Amino acid sequence: MNHQTHNPLPSNIPPSRPQKSNDTEQFLDKNLPSEYKETPKSSDKKEQKRNIKKLWWLLPVFGLLFVLGGVTVIRLRDNDQPVTVTETVSLSVQVATATREPLRAWISSEGSVRAVDYQHLTFDTEGDVTYLANQDGRRLREGDRVTKGQLLARIDDRELTADVTQAQAAIAEARQNRAAATADVAQARAQVAQARSQVQEAQAQLQNAQAARRLAATSLERYRTLVEEGAVAEIEFDERQNTLEDAQAGVQSAQAGVQSAQQQVEAAQAQVQAAQQQVEAQTSAITTAEARLSQAEVALEGASIYAPFNGIIAYLNISEGEYFSPQIVTSQLGGDYQGILERIPMVIIDPSQYEVMVDLAGPTGEQVEAGQNAVIASETQVNTAATSQQTLITNARARGEVFAVNPAISPGGRAIEATIRLNPSTTETLRHGEQVLTWIAVSENPNAVTVPIDAIVRRDRIPYVFVVNEAENIVEQREVELGITGITQQGIITGVTPGELVVTEGHNRLVDGASVEVINQGR
Repeated sequence: MNHQTHNPLPSNIPPSRPQKSNDTEQFLDKNLPSEYKETPKSSDKKEQKRNIKKLWWLLPVFGLLFVLGGVTVIRLRDNDQPVTVTETVSLSVQVATATREPLRAWISSEGSVRAVDYQHLTFDTEGDVTYLANQDGRRLREGDRVTKGQLLARIDDRELTADVTQAQAAIAEARQNRAAATADVAQARAQVAQARSQVQEAQAQLQNAQAARRLAATSLERYRTLVEEGAVAEIEFDERQNTLEDAQAGVQSAQAGVQSAQQQVEAAQAQVQAAQQQVEAQTSAITTAEARLSQAEVALEGASIYAPFNGIIAYLNISEGEYFSPQIVTSQLGGDYQGILERIPMVIIDPSQYEVMVDLAGPTGEQVEAGQNAVIASETQVNTAATSQQTLITNARARGEVFAVNPAISPGGRAIEATIRLNPSTTETLRHGEQVLTWIAVSENPNAVTVPIDAIVRRDRIPYVFVVNEAENIVEQREVELGITGITQQGIITGVTPGELVVTEGHNRLVDGASVEVINQGR
């Protein structure tokens, strides 16, 4: 299109590039007060120049006016140029359809698989390994099944066996000594009884002697009267006096016999007490010998490893002729658990029941309760196959439920420990000690409106989705209220209805009302 070029400026606007010297002189000549202009009269030229310098500040002002005038001319010229119209380009996006379906909220954590029944088997004493069980004509090895009570290994126990024999002999000797002391007690008690019988006999003799003395004394007094009356001779009186003296001697002898019998009783009682002390001493010796025997038997038992239950040998780190010391294992306590497994003689497991121990971050672990469903999958399976919760459940290596949740938080990791007990029918591919990824269903909405997690956009921490208007091929930015979060799906409480298309890829460049082109056909 041809356009006629014309000058839109009024005729009285000066040119855009003025002549500096002539224009300035003309301007000053027109605008200076008459007192500053040159006159034919003679005056002081220096004073006139000084007055002119005072007005130099006006020059930048007039220069700015000239520049503004030039810009105005350019803009007026641009108004005559043709206007170019730019067409809006549609942005390519991928979409998905909002659906209504059951949705579970899952939390995941890595955990360690272990058999519910497992035991570390070790020797309690040091020595050379002298025996390792035979299994089908060969030495025992990892993976072999063993039965409860089966002898699996033994170290050199000759000294321990001798200690047991010595303790048993000490018990036998102490028991014999106690039997002898018991017999002494019985004999001493018999002597006590005999001595007491002798005391009774002596006391009876004393009573007889005392009665004879009283009779002799009475007879003496009667004969004393008869002698004084002259009825009998004095010789009869003397006989009665001798009889009294003999009776007195008999009393003294009987008293001595009673005292002697009582001393025999005391001596026999002392023998009983001594014999009883001997019995007690031998009983104590038996107890000591039995304790030594028990200690020796425990030490001897610690030199052998027996299967505590029916199971499978999971780890085997010893061989015949090898020297073992418990310090090899205790030196790893508090360190790497794998180091313990590589040094302990044996580990036996019962593969009929497995569980997984997981550590959950504090806020996450508070959502976990006993009885919640759980699935176990390797990390590779989750990354490649778990495109939905149904896929995760279907492809899970094992399934189970939360068995226990520790109410305490570990001080170091600030985590909550949970135990997932697995269904035995689903654990064929699991191994004791294996690291797995666990998923626990902490909540469920059976009638949730869901969109892919990738459809959620957060701007200023507010969740939005872009809903496609298929009739106009534009998007509407909507704020949404989020529900529970699944593995790949996000529950929506408000903001989206089932059947609407939401943008899942390409939304980072979108704004409300933007024109879009849907490039995925399957949706």
